[in-house]
Amino acid sequence: MAEAVNLRVSGVLHLPSYLSPYNRSPVPTTMNNMCGRFAAELDYPEIARMLRAQPSAGLPERSWNVSPTQTIAIVGQDAHGVNHLAPAYWSLIPPTAESQQLPYPTFNARIESALNRPTFAQAAQHNRAIIPVSGYYEWSADRKPYYFHANDNQPLLLLGLYSWWLPRNHANATWLLTTTILTRDSVGVAAHVHDRMPVLCDADHAQEWLNRNIPGDKLLSAASARGAELSQARLACHQVAPLRGDGPELTAPYDEMTLRL
Repeated sequence: MAEAVNLRVSGVLHLPSYLSPYNRSPVPTTMNNMCGRFAAELDYPEIARMLRAQPSAGLPERSWNVSPTQTIAIVGQDAHGVNHLAPAYWSLIPPTAESQQLPYPTFNARIESALNRPTFAQAAQHNRAIIPVSGYYEWSADRKPYYFHANDNQPLLLLGLYSWWLPRNHANATWLLTTTILTRDSVGVAAHVHDRMPVLCDADHAQEWLNRNIPGDKLLSAASARGAELSQARLACHQVAPLRGDGPELTAPYDEMTLRL
């Protein structure tokens, strides 16, 4: 379980160093949800420069096998309009939740319905995030894993939401920053593997997406359409070996791998 984080009343993200335990199961636990595993070999100073964000302490180490409930890097904006590159728990917990363990998965949210779902509505209106990744994995109907990445091998910027959650009935409880990745219907190469895909963003539209003063109902539809265009223009994929352990070899094309049985 990720360690809780501290929040100043001013809304500035003030976070200590921490890392969640890594889950190394070979396949995702929820096969019908999109984007349940990704790679994050990231240059944090470059991500911070690109997204005009201030890096926080506790950003996770690089990994090629990131799964829900781990600590991931996100960019979000505070109440003063300052962007922060900060660690967050990957599964959004709404402020009203009684427990960190919810009865349904929240590591993904459908962009088409996020504004209408109680779990995500508040975050979709004002607490939007960007999740930088090296690439993500998806499993086909016959359970073959594929790795999706930018055709120029630059980081992908995924649209997401964030929420702060405070544990109930715990003395000295501190706030936990949580997040989810938005998905939409697949297009282009992604549609050959799965019917859902994460919504991509480009640096030119990142500040508009992060701006808390713009309500989400003014942004989500256009952001989804733009994400489809970016996926068709930038996304490439190849089959990989079953995911076990961690390391850059997980993203290598399957026909170049020697499986360790």
